[in-house]
Amino acid sequence: MKALVYSAWDTLEVRDVPGPRPAPGDVVLRVAAVGICGSELEAVASRSPRRTPPVILGHEFCGEVEELGPGVQDVKVGDRVAASSVIPCGRCRSCRAGATHLCPQRQIFGMNRPGAFAERVAAPASVLFPLPERVGPLEGALIEPLANAVHVWSLVTVRFPEVVVAIGCGAIGLLALQVARAGGALTLIAVDTNEARLQMAHAVGAEPVFNPTRQDVVAELRDSTRGAMADVVVDAVGAGVTRRAAVEMVRPGGEAVWIGLHGDATELPGREVVLGERRITGSYAVTARDIETAIGLFAHHRIDVAPWVRPFTLDEGARVFRELLTAPPAEYAKAVLMP
Repeated sequence: MKALVYSAWDTLEVRDVPGPRPAPGDVVLRVAAVGICGSELEAVASRSPRRTPPVILGHEFCGEVEELGPGVQDVKVGDRVAASSVIPCGRCRSCRAGATHLCPQRQIFGMNRPGAFAERVAAPASVLFPLPERVGPLEGALIEPLANAVHVWSLVTVRFPEVVVAIGCGAIGLLALQVARAGGALTLIAVDTNEARLQMAHAVGAEPVFNPTRQDVVAELRDSTRGAMADVVVDAVGAGVTRRAAVEMVRPGGEAVWIGLHGDATELPGREVVLGERRITGSYAVTARDIETAIGLFAHHRIDVAPWVRPFTLDEGARVFRELLTAPPAEYAKAVLMP
């Protein structure tokens, strides 16, 4: 089969590789669509040891079941499905508590097992979710990132947030804003250094939008909210400066949710956190409930991805990776490969 292989540091290339065979409990999917995740771009750019070549990347995908492994009963050949990126052990304390995404023995497609930048991929039937007919392949590839945004809001403790800010207008930030709107938020505010991304955020309902390269975003937020600040701020970048900004933009009693993983060290305004009872919450990956919710949001047309998603062929994958690593394109925020 054809696959886009991360074959060496800094190198992705299309190769012919052996097709997968289903182990017990697994199925083989013909991949319909697979998204390029920011974590994969970061891994290639930084030569992350979490994704060591040679490996087939790709953990945001949907497809059609082509072959069943021994013991599979819950799906059948021809089913259209989306996949969770996380494969838990199902036995540890985290799994028994329902936090399967925090399983210390978890596997992740494109890390410690082959991913979906290929014509076919093997996946456990236990991490597959049926797709309604009204959810197309492009949306199917975005189930996993949308579920990440849903997971953010499953963790938020602020009741009925009205003013929501997203820092970083990549896929997760844009989806987090739309999930907030679906949940009843009245004012969506976007922050990004890229003007094209801010326009994409505006297209899905963000108003106002702030660019920190030419604005003091904390002061601008204070002015636009008449001093009330934000109920919830989602940092989808994960740099020290954006994490601090997220805390500074939250009202007393509000919540900053960190989902970005760009850096580690972060200096925080401790007095503001304590005296304002501001909460800081980390958000990682997805649960089965998050994925089911994401499928429902797409099925009921509550999420609009048309302004910021573009499809490409698998053969174009290496070029698209290079473009995304060099400079974010003005035309889209998310690339989806269609093998």
